[in-house]
Amino acid sequence: MTNVKNKGLLILSIGLAFLITACNKGGKTGLLVPDDAAMVLHVDLASLSSKLTWAEIKQTTWFTEALNQTTDSLGKQLLNDPETSGLDPKGNLVMFLKRTGSNGYLAFEGSLKDAAKFSKVIEDGGKGKIKIEKDGEYSFVRSPDNDNAVVYFNDKLFVAIIDASGMSKGFPGNRSSFGGSAEKYPLDSLKLLAKNTFQLKGSKLLDSDKRFADLISDKADMHAWVNSGNLYSGLAGGIMAMMKFNALLDGAITAGKANFDNGKITADFKSYYGKEMTDLLKKNSGSSITDETISHLPEQDVLAAFSMSYAPSYIKDLIKLLGFDGIANAGLAQLGITIDDFTKANGGTQSFALTDVTITGKPTSITLDNGETIPYEKDDTRFDFVFGSSVGDKSSFQKLIDAFKKTIDKEMPVKDSALERIKSKLTDKWFAIGGSDAEVDAFLAGGKKPAYARSFAGHSMGGFVNLQKIFTTTMANSKKDTAYKKNLEVSANFWRTITMHSDIKGGEAISKVEINLADTQTNALKQLNQYIDKMYQAIPKKEVIDVGETAPIVDTAVLAAPPASVN
Repeated sequence: MTNVKNKGLLILSIGLAFLITACNKGGKTGLLVPDDAAMVLHVDLASLSSKLTWAEIKQTTWFTEALNQTTDSLGKQLLNDPETSGLDPKGNLVMFLKRTGSNGYLAFEGSLKDAAKFSKVIEDGGKGKIKIEKDGEYSFVRSPDNDNAVVYFNDKLFVAIIDASGMSKGFPGNRSSFGGSAEKYPLDSLKLLAKNTFQLKGSKLLDSDKRFADLISDKADMHAWVNSGNLYSGLAGGIMAMMKFNALLDGAITAGKANFDNGKITADFKSYYGKEMTDLLKKNSGSSITDETISHLPEQDVLAAFSMSYAPSYIKDLIKLLGFDGIANAGLAQLGITIDDFTKANGGTQSFALTDVTITGKPTSITLDNGETIPYEKDDTRFDFVFGSSVGDKSSFQKLIDAFKKTIDKEMPVKDSALERIKSKLTDKWFAIGGSDAEVDAFLAGGKKPAYARSFAGHSMGGFVNLQKIFTTTMANSKKDTAYKKNLEVSANFWRTITMHSDIKGGEAISKVEINLADTQTNALKQLNQYIDKMYQAIPKKEVIDVGETAPIVDTAVLAAPPASVN
């Protein structure tokens, strides 16, 4: 019980730091982030709290039940008035991940409105078991159980450092941990990392990079920065180690921002690349989706659709850049084709649309070893879809089709009923494949003007997802209980569509994603607050975790929420 409560204190300190942090005055942005950080998340809490107040959160059912089930006095105090934590409620959230050799650590930082209150929360939450210590000009508290984290603070700022040396185990293709065998940071190293963060300045700050400074200065509710070279470098193993995989990683940075607006959530991204990838993209850029391409997509409501346009030489050049051309040609040679065949056949444009999914019961049976036959109903799933690829050279494309069919016949001598349904046709301009002859013929005919795809034109890639139809289609096919269907109904009434597009310009990728809600007048953050509450209310009471049954975890402020403006 005591250990759990003590751990709860650190979770409180770090959790609140994650949810509410504020910047120290330093550098161009005021954010203490090292120049070689692999990932950064920044949230403008003042902007978010102007759109959703703590008073509005307190009105929800889930919050009321959490408050009623919290028996710890400090926990109740923080839930009712989070500003008693001493943290600045009008600051910024800052989290970053940094790799150092074969190790890594997470940092959360922010400003204090009242350092005395912050200290009191630590002391009260620790029940006398956690000690605030001094290290020069700083005060600090360490994890009471395993020395995996420290929180340093002074009168104005706190920095939480958490050992993350084992995080790379979840990264695809890694050889072990951050490129080798990772040993956790000792406590002294975590303390040094915290103090070093306080002292960052000048070229050691990430905002010395104009791209990051410009990102943060472009006001938004949230900002994100991912340096793929710093994050993944050295992780690739196996066949990736034989390739020039670093050509994709070196200099690869994605910067993005997100906003909660009335009726929608918008996100904008910009991706930068190293010299080799930049040169490759410049060489192969310029293609864009045309009205003629869009005219081949279905006109009726769809579940999802996308189109893309690129230079056919792009794939060949990318394979060559990665040093994979020899292996690729060796594999394709077994099919009787080459990369050049693919490049010649490909017209550089693809489109896809999924219009419907239906699940029907199909009577069938199974015969046991004793001869007994047991009848049952098997789900038969049908996909109504169409995919089309523009043709560069018809004879070369036919060569690809023949090679594919030969492989299918060899690998699947017994015909699959689902594959038997799929139809395809090749013309001089397009190859189309779909769930029926009618869908294929309609695609090849073109001449349509699908409203959902109007935004695709002029971009390198365009996408559309009809969230509302996905939920209603799932409801129509669902045999689940009423509680499950209630959640689907709530979601169908809340979500509407996702639209997206992307362009390659000057060797950089620029993308935009827009998530549209059914209510176009109310701010999306306010709507999400109500949506979460409705989803919570739809859960049968027997499935809702009784917080009172997990009292040791509830102690202090595991359920504590961020300071926010209270009306």
